[in-house]
Amino acid sequence: MAATKMVKQKNDDTKTKLGDIYHYYVVLFHCLELEENETIFVEKFGDISIVSDNNSKNIEVKHHDGVHSLNDRNIDFWKTLQNWVTYHHNMKNFKQLILYTTSTVDEQNKLHTWNSIKAHERLGILVDIGLNKKIAEKGFRPIFNKIFNQDVEEILCILEKMELYTNQSNVADIEKKIMRSSFFKSIKRSDRIQFISNLMGYILTLPVGKPHKWEITCEDFESLACEMRDRYTKTSGGLQLPPNTPDGPADTEPYNDRRFVKEIKDIKYNVKIPKAIANYWRTQEAIFHSCFNNPTFNIDLGEFQRDIKDSLMEFKSSFMDECDETDIDDIIYKSKRLYDKAMEMPVTDYHSVKPNQSYFQRGIIHKVVEERGFSWNVTK
Repeated sequence: MAATKMVKQKNDDTKTKLGDIYHYYVVLFHCLELEENETIFVEKFGDISIVSDNNSKNIEVKHHDGVHSLNDRNIDFWKTLQNWVTYHHNMKNFKQLILYTTSTVDEQNKLHTWNSIKAHERLGILVDIGLNKKIAEKGFRPIFNKIFNQDVEEILCILEKMELYTNQSNVADIEKKIMRSSFFKSIKRSDRIQFISNLMGYILTLPVGKPHKWEITCEDFESLACEMRDRYTKTSGGLQLPPNTPDGPADTEPYNDRRFVKEIKDIKYNVKIPKAIANYWRTQEAIFHSCFNNPTFNIDLGEFQRDIKDSLMEFKSSFMDECDETDIDDIIYKSKRLYDKAMEMPVTDYHSVKPNQSYFQRGIIHKVVEERGFSWNVTK
């Protein structure tokens, strides 16, 4: 039978997502160049805004797959200019307005000399472009009109600050560009991609927690990045889990409705519940105190839970193969064995969770049940 040719779906949004990934790489690139008291805002005043005492910048990021030329009616250029002119009040505190693009500008293009000419000359170029009316200009003309409906002095203020950073590294090369930063010199080349992935994860998850602000200060980024770098450059040391947390909560009643407790009840293993609650509670306490002292801890914790769940699923698959699903007694027996095997897992260090402790690892297992949908019942 002949192979069926795959047809691109209308909702295939891969190229747009590449642009998003590129945007976040550019954020990381600028994080590595932050100076004292500088802050990066993402998607607040535009794609990237760097607020500084001396040199605040607003940056619009445009990525194109393959070779792309920025002609004098390029939609990236004109839409960016329109946004800046429309929100000129928000742009007043920025000294530079940068269009950061993978596109190139040909020498014959009217925009080729943009960065070397004055604001009034830039205005003249834009007017000349607009005076040349064409038949097919539905995309261009409304944008042009909106720009020039604004006060000319406001337009000139924007043009004076506007710079074109063309021919920038594309998404395939920017990671290499980032790895050339002096920040990574102390890290083995084989570890650099994983290190960058961890930094990217930090950037992407910043707005998740309250107050849902997507901002990165120089001090916060340096603290996180240095803590993470230590993970790759040191062979010992790490997070010290609190060794003297109490044995359990004063009141266990509120835990009876938790999923991890109900799962234990479901396999008729109630004798294990008090210890499970104690380990879960002690782990939550350790997480609460540790996350303030070690900025990489939350990243490591997420990875640790994913790896623990993978191990639990492997254990479970072997018991599922052996279980008689028509025999309730066998189901309960195998489920209890699965639970015991999980609790007997060797306690291993995990990145900044070093040295790990038995109560903490078992508490993480219960968190996986509570938060990640794992069930002790081998038939579920």
